[in-house]
Amino acid sequence: MLPFPATAGSGSGSGSRHSQAKRIAGAVLGVALAYPLTSRLPVVPSTLLSSVLLAGAAALNGRSLSPLHWWALLGAATGCLFGTAAVLAEKLQQSDPQGGMTERALMLACFALVGCVAGLCLSRDAVDGVGRHPRDLLRSASALTTGIFAVLVTLTYLHSGLDTARTFSSRLSTSLTILVASITVPGWLAHLLDRPGHTDRSRPPDAHT
Repeated sequence: MLPFPATAGSGSGSGSRHSQAKRIAGAVLGVALAYPLTSRLPVVPSTLLSSVLLAGAAALNGRSLSPLHWWALLGAATGCLFGTAAVLAEKLQQSDPQGGMTERALMLACFALVGCVAGLCLSRDAVDGVGRHPRDLLRSASALTTGIFAVLVTLTYLHSGLDTARTFSSRLSTSLTILVASITVPGWLAHLLDRPGHTDRSRPPDAHT
């Protein structure tokens, strides 16, 4: 979980529990609102909505937000990503492998752009010393992603049985891997290229003696 300042004094324990409850409530609320919406939209609108929320979460990382608001935003961004992955998983059922190629290319291009924006925002926030550290942000997003995946597969099993849950898990895992890779690879490259050390090393040394 992302660290937040604990309440000083004897009430620090209750303050920490209260903050933890706000994080959980915010994440659940964000996922509950975002996933049903994006999973029912066509590919392009679902992709655009997910892209906006993911880029917004990266841009607001350096802003001062309450635990409830920040985790609601992070939950909504993650829920949108899962909703778009579910739409892509349905496309994997198509018998024609060439069907929807334009939509899939547009989807990957949008998420690659989001990855670049996120990489630049997180890199500059880390240099300025503001916001949450990218390592902590990625750790929290990874934990949230694992939890949402487990819940969705479990609910599918309860609703439709083991065979359907196994098929859904496989397709969702494949589509989610594609989307996460299309975000993280450009984001990591943008982060590396935007580091001040990269620019400084590219400059020739001074000729003063």
